[in-house]
Amino acid sequence: MANQNNGNVFGVVSLHRVPTAKHERRKSHIYSPKEFLEMPMVQEFIKNNPNQHFVDEETGEVMLAQELAELYCLVNNGKKLKKTIRRAFGDKK
Repeated sequence: MANQNNGNVFGVVSLHRVPTAKHERRKSHIYSPKEFLEMPMVQEFIKNNPNQHFVDEETGEVMLAQELAELYCLVNNGKKLKKTIRRAFGDKK
């Protein structure tokens, strides 16, 4: 019974406390690894730098080298994932 005098017990909130969105985040398309490898920019990168990716024929798993994995994160707006990959490879950027 002690909470009966509080205004927020029943979810009452004044308008000045409701967060307003200043802008909407840009929704970008997240590419699958197969779509990523089909891009002309990536095809040119693979042509100039061989042995950058490997596709397992049995499972279909795609494995990328560090530079190509960072490029994949850049295309998909994965800033945190890119930072994690760099730390895993030993680059402290």
